[in-house]
Amino acid sequence: MSSRFQYYGGLGPAIAGVSCTLFCIGTILVSLRIYTHFTIVKRSGGWALIWACVAYTLGVPSVILYVMAALDGLGNHLKIVATDPYLADSLLYEWIAACTISFSVGFAKLSAMCYILDVQRRTHGYGRWALFVFVGGNFICYIVTVPLIFTQCTPTAGLWNMALGADCSGINRGIIWAEITGAWGAATDLLLALYPVFIIYNLQIQLRLKIILCFLMGLGVFTAICSLVKTAQFNRLEISPDATYEIAPLMIWGMTEMWIVLIASSVAPLWPLLRLSASRLTQHHRSTDHSLFSGPVFSRRKFTGHSSRDDDDNGSRPTGGITAHGDAFRKLGSRNTSQEAMVTADGIKMTHDITVRHEPVGGRGAESPEGFGGAHGKAVYAGDMA
Repeated sequence: MSSRFQYYGGLGPAIAGVSCTLFCIGTILVSLRIYTHFTIVKRSGGWALIWACVAYTLGVPSVILYVMAALDGLGNHLKIVATDPYLADSLLYEWIAACTISFSVGFAKLSAMCYILDVQRRTHGYGRWALFVFVGGNFICYIVTVPLIFTQCTPTAGLWNMALGADCSGINRGIIWAEITGAWGAATDLLLALYPVFIIYNLQIQLRLKIILCFLMGLGVFTAICSLVKTAQFNRLEISPDATYEIAPLMIWGMTEMWIVLIASSVAPLWPLLRLSASRLTQHHRSTDHSLFSGPVFSRRKFTGHSSRDDDDNGSRPTGGITAHGDAFRKLGSRNTSQEAMVTADGIKMTHDITVRHEPVGGRGAESPEGFGGAHGKAVYAGDMA
């Protein structure tokens, strides 16, 4: 290892490891989300995808800066890195990353809000305004954070260069504002996670599908937990004499919050891809089972001792074979029932079930000469909004 990285240690590897791991997971999910949008959805959800890509773009340099800071000694004990000539650089990287992380989190929450609005369409006006207020409040907090960070010390360079002996009396003010921002961010995360449950609960769909959608759209609860834990680290950092070491948990939880909010907001939009994949896997299993058990040797007719016409008369499937695996996967994604079809690539659509009942005029049991809906008949429509 080169002399520049000789101070790498302590919690530095944890900072680099968590940052790189979450970066890889986030990259995979965002890539799948882009693929889903342009190959399956194609129409709705454009703004949600745009803001997710902006959040990802801001997250990438944050990872690079955190890794560079860790390599230069940040995360190690102060007594070890006190003579580190690159310590000032590592602290500067951390403060710049704090700004990019804040706005990355903000745009990821904006992406989640846009997706929810795409799902609910023009319903629930009060909920729509609540989303605007909380997500907009986050951006106000993050905008105010930037000048507060760089006015904590006089001169400003004293924020990352301890050798200047700067007056950093503004640090207490910055910590108070960070706690306010963290509390508001946690409340916003809970709203983005729990509000979709209210929307989905009122839909006329199967309970199993409700649970799946609520879980996918409720992953923001983990973001709220990360925000609260990160906020609790500020007080610990304020009273610690080993700042270069104690700042590591704050960095780790900040990086975790940034990627978790992006990951959580990107899982639910992948539902069309998951559904399509399950459907194709079902078809593959069914075709494989059919080829194995419906040939000339293992045909259904020879195996059961009755003809396929008997199967048709009894209402069973004419295609033979064991399809337990196919049926299991079909239940997950490929069965196109009226309830599951509500959750499409474009979001959740509203359907109407129409029942047509024919009441003949010519007496009980008589048939209309003009058939269904003829001149001597009356059609009664009962609409059931799903």
